[in-house]
Amino acid sequence: MEGTSLDIKQDLLQRLKIVIPGAFTEDKISVEQLKQLLGEEVNTDSERYQLSWAGKSEAYQVLQSPTRATLLPQPEESVNWDTAENIFIEGENLEVLKVLQKSYYGKIKIIYIDPPYNTGSDSFIYPDRFSETKEEYLKRLGEKDEEGYMMKEGLFRPNRKENGQFHSNWLSMMLPRLFLARNLLKDDGLFFVSIDDNEVTNLKLLLDEVFGESNFIDMFSWAKSETPANLSKKSKKIIEYVLCYQKTKNSEKFTGIKKNSPSSNGLLNQTNGIGVLKFPANFVSTSIENQVIKNGKYGTDSYDIELLEDTEVIEGKFSEPVILKAKFKWSQPKLDEEITKGTKINIPTIRFSPSYEKLEYDEEVPPNLINSKVGVGTNENAGKELESLFGAKVFDFPKPPSLIEYLAGFSDDPNGIILDFFAGSGATAQAVLEMNIKDNGNRKFICIQLPEKTDKDSTAKLKGFETISEITKKRIKLVLEKLSGSSKSELEFYDTSKLGFRSYKLHSSNFKYWRGDIFESEDDLEKQLNIFKIPQKEHSSSLDILWELIVKNGLPLHSVTEEIKIDDSFIYSVKHGEILFALDNISEKILKKIISLSPKQFVCLDSLFKNNDCNKTNLQLKLQDSGIDFKSI
Repeated sequence: MEGTSLDIKQDLLQRLKIVIPGAFTEDKISVEQLKQLLGEEVNTDSERYQLSWAGKSEAYQVLQSPTRATLLPQPEESVNWDTAENIFIEGENLEVLKVLQKSYYGKIKIIYIDPPYNTGSDSFIYPDRFSETKEEYLKRLGEKDEEGYMMKEGLFRPNRKENGQFHSNWLSMMLPRLFLARNLLKDDGLFFVSIDDNEVTNLKLLLDEVFGESNFIDMFSWAKSETPANLSKKSKKIIEYVLCYQKTKNSEKFTGIKKNSPSSNGLLNQTNGIGVLKFPANFVSTSIENQVIKNGKYGTDSYDIELLEDTEVIEGKFSEPVILKAKFKWSQPKLDEEITKGTKINIPTIRFSPSYEKLEYDEEVPPNLINSKVGVGTNENAGKELESLFGAKVFDFPKPPSLIEYLAGFSDDPNGIILDFFAGSGATAQAVLEMNIKDNGNRKFICIQLPEKTDKDSTAKLKGFETISEITKKRIKLVLEKLSGSSKSELEFYDTSKLGFRSYKLHSSNFKYWRGDIFESEDDLEKQLNIFKIPQKEHSSSLDILWELIVKNGLPLHSVTEEIKIDDSFIYSVKHGEILFALDNISEKILKKIISLSPKQFVCLDSLFKNNDCNKTNLQLKLQDSGIDFKSI
């Protein structure tokens, strides 16, 4: 088993080899070969147009460094663990995104994030200590105070405007996270990021580099407030921005909101050619008094309209077919289709200018102004909603779930996965849960939040929330309680077993790390070999090891596992019995059970054989004879 996350550099090289195999010489990229293959498209001029900042190359190094970290399951902090498909992860999001690469590469439909805006007063993690080793960095991530919470010093560093690398630090923080996020998107997946005017210009250039300028969709303006504060002598800040990119831009039409009130639409169009439409009897309504109307020319100042046959009005309806000749928007087949759909037709006056009124309208392409007119709330709305849930103000400036719901609706997949790796108060989780209730969907969320300590004098701290991630989890639980208590009619068609989530925590690997770079003598090698007689760490539980193997084998975090008891031991079934794991014991009885279950693969810990290679070889041969792939860790 590969004990690290996906190697980003090797992944890129492998994909490039598939697309341009001729660009490689002795397994390395040849710029000269690229020039021959692509000609002037290869630009090596250092003065070309690009976004550059102090620390950019080091930020790419951070991206390319794999992680050995894992995710520890927290069933006791979850809701409906056995059936839930939603995921909450507590941990530093760069490391978590690396861990998720194998399981979710190319599988996420929507990503929405609300990162630090770099206002000069917020704190965030940025990789500014490039001289430190990976172990030192992970140690910092694991540093705890006396109460067991992650320390703020040296980890969440304020990025002040007086800092000489103010913008550079923020860009170095964002780049690797955005690159890893793009990897996780499906080909038609959408990426949304909220931002204000502090970094919107730099972020647009950075996203152009990560996603490609051609995959930019739009910069939406969101009306964040209806009562903006008078903080500036120049203007009141009413809007923030939401940048939107698609992994691979396609011709799909985005959908916005449906027109929810009928309106009268004229059926005439001056630029079209002259055509004939026949409206059926007793279908067209009118305000004309009862009478027989002779054929002839009628029309308006703008349009010539000819009635081709006599008709009659009786009690507000044309009792005979109405056959008109004019410049129409529709053809006869289109008219017949709309009539079948229930579209109402009206010819109000003797001028015979027809109009239509649909019962239901197609969704419109969304405007790039997002406000209450499209059903999206403000910061104030979001704050009141959150305060109503918690009974107190525990989070500043939360995003309204209606914003995420609206954005996700642009290209909705009722079975898609929606990721938020700056989860904050948990608005994305609430949006996904409520969307599913509305349309009986099966969308899943993955929310990631750092266990950043709450301020000591904050309401959140006084209410017992030690970290932001505790607020996120609590909100998800409160929303689930609220939805579970909904009226029966709202839940009539919804599988309530899906109303839950699984909680995980980022943690160092359960397996020891072979340090081949520290050998200075045979004694060093002997010590390392003795340590690795048992490769797993001393206090690692079978459940924790199982989930590390699941994640590092690229299986999703909502995978269903089953314990199968054999005497005093267990084997673990994953992926509906396709993979079996033995982590506690191995015996002849266990082997017979495994063969009877016929999995595709069997995985066990090498330490279970107690250095008896003969027993291991015999087991391998028996499994091989039964067509079962065998791996030992």
